Amino acid sequence: MFSMSIRPEILKSIREKYPPGTAVEVVEFHDQYRDIPAGTKGRVLAVDDTGTIHCEFENGVSLGALWGIDIVKKID
Repeated sequence: MFSMSIRPEILKSIREKYPPGTAVEVVEFHDQYRDIPAGTKGRVLAVDDTGTIHCEFENGVSLGALWGIDIVKKID
């Protein structure tokens, strides 16, 4: 069974930086089932206990950006 844990201080930092509603843009996304190209914009829905940043993107896809694997950046 796969288990991913994250240090509490890192999780707190992610949640503070990416609260629900935060605008984000994809820098790099690694998902073999869905194409989320760089530059795709979206909004944060939530950050779960593993630090995954769940987003809804402008192309209609909802997907979680895995902390340390995928890269999204906060935009204004």
